[in-house]
Amino acid sequence: MKVFVTGASGYIGGSVAAYLMDASHQVSGLARSAETADALKKLGVAPVRGTLDDAQVLARAAQEADAVIDCSNAAHRGAAKALLHGLAGSGKPFIHTSGSSIVGTRAGGDLCEDVFDEDTPFTPSPARAGRVAIGRMLGFGRACRAGSRPPCAAGTGRGAPACRGRAP
Repeated sequence: MKVFVTGASGYIGGSVAAYLMDASHQVSGLARSAETADALKKLGVAPVRGTLDDAQVLARAAQEADAVIDCSNAAHRGAAKALLHGLAGSGKPFIHTSGSSIVGTRAGGDLCEDVFDEDTPFTPSPARAGRVAIGRMLGFGRACRAGSRPPCAAGTGRGAPACRGRAP
């Protein structure tokens, strides 16, 4: 399967790309610079030169792939729209990563009895409102689309050396 991954040189996207290649998938990844493109090539990822603001580049990469995983900027509406445009009518899978910090408390580590589920109404903080709007735009829950909102990313990343670091 050919998979296009945004954020393929980063912590989460790089790990996603590495696992996909371990499973014998062909991976392409967005690269903003020649240095990033070279780093992706060394990892076995086919670089696609462009930025999250290059709607035509993103749409074309989505059209050429069998699936798209957006691991870049969870609040970049233009990129999400361009990827969806490229996938329109194809039935190809689209996964958009975000974060669970769209809901929560400021408990600061203290025990909190609050429960948040699919039926819990909430108002996201202004800093996270863009993520919620993109989730709604993407229509999470519709066929062939999925969202991932992990509560925490931890461990050693497998992306480009300059970006793989270690998260707490």
